[in-house]
Amino acid sequence: MKKLLLIALLLCYSFTNAQITFEKGYFISNDGNRTECYIKNLDWKNTPTDFKYKTQLSDSEIKTESIATTQEFGIDNETTYKRFKIKIDRSNDDPRKMTTNRNPDWKEETLFLKTLVTGDAILYSYTEDNTNRYFYATKTVPTEQLIYVKYLTTDQNEGAEKVTENNEYKQQLYKNVATTATTEKSILNLTYKKADLVAYFSKYNNISPDAMKKENAKSSKGQLLIKVTAGLGMVSSSLSNEGNSQQNTEFDNKTIFKFGAEAEYILPYNKNKWSVFINPVYQKYQGENDYTIPSGFMAFPDIQYNVKIDYNAVQVPIGVRHYMFLNEKSKIFISAAYSFDLGSNTKITYTNKTGNNITSFEGNSSGNLAFGLGYNFSNKFTVEARLNTKKELVNYNSYSAKYNAIDFIFAYTIF
Repeated sequence: MKKLLLIALLLCYSFTNAQITFEKGYFISNDGNRTECYIKNLDWKNTPTDFKYKTQLSDSEIKTESIATTQEFGIDNETTYKRFKIKIDRSNDDPRKMTTNRNPDWKEETLFLKTLVTGDAILYSYTEDNTNRYFYATKTVPTEQLIYVKYLTTDQNEGAEKVTENNEYKQQLYKNVATTATTEKSILNLTYKKADLVAYFSKYNNISPDAMKKENAKSSKGQLLIKVTAGLGMVSSSLSNEGNSQQNTEFDNKTIFKFGAEAEYILPYNKNKWSVFINPVYQKYQGENDYTIPSGFMAFPDIQYNVKIDYNAVQVPIGVRHYMFLNEKSKIFISAAYSFDLGSNTKITYTNKTGNNITSFEGNSSGNLAFGLGYNFSNKFTVEARLNTKKELVNYNSYSAKYNAIDFIFAYTIF
């Protein structure tokens, strides 16, 4: 069973790239020629420097164009990127790396910029990791960055450094992207964030709120899902004693019930194909075995032993999932998680039935990894097979208890 699950996981992983769809789009090359094609839609989190495409959807050959050969490319009714040779501020937004310089750290680069709003005033964006920069252009102002710089100053009263903002973008907008109806207050309250800037430019271009909602709906959005879960665990465990190998024992495989809850957040990029989750589950396991240790002497009876293992805990896997869409409602996924226990308690009891002696000890479990393969229907019903790597239940002197399981989980999304 373990081998089959691992093979299935590897096969799913090998098909991951193929599951991202090619969608109708175009690109304009350096000579101005426009090519209609099908572009691999990665729903880029970071602004791309190249893209993959097919001339026909049925083609097996996948081609690549880069920023060096392409002026513009886009996916119909969704995304447009245009190439610019432009100055970008590369000052660091991380408080640990900020400087005391309030001026932009300009670098002239060739970049693709994503079109956010079109009209008399155009809004663009550039994203790289945690860096977000916004650019604009009007009929009289060529494309330039909206200036926003974070820098350090010293508090005169406390003498400590604090983060200060250079909000020059507000002056740029008030001067170049404003109407007679634009108030100073509306500019002052404007943050350097996508939602605020998109709303401002849309209002300036007389784009209706309904059209804005429709446009925003084209972009991926994050989503929090809360689920109840129930499942079965196929458990195997063993007990060993380095000081006395005769006490080593394997417990019979056993099926246990599990129940819990899951919170999953679908990440708002890469076509909602990635998510993070936490899945606390209560589980209880008990195993028992009888075995005999030869006395070694004819005159003495063999020693009869009974050993019990009692383990219960709230198991908490925290991990990531990658979805592969089969159609609009069905998708399969692979997952990987680190799992640890809350309130874990393990008790091992040895009973010498011949001598009527009892020895017991307790311990806490260690963490382990878990790898899953599952199916989701309509973001409502989920089934998953999850392989847990072996973990230590108790490590007491020379004793060691190992535990591993394959879980079969059913989840229902309540909201």
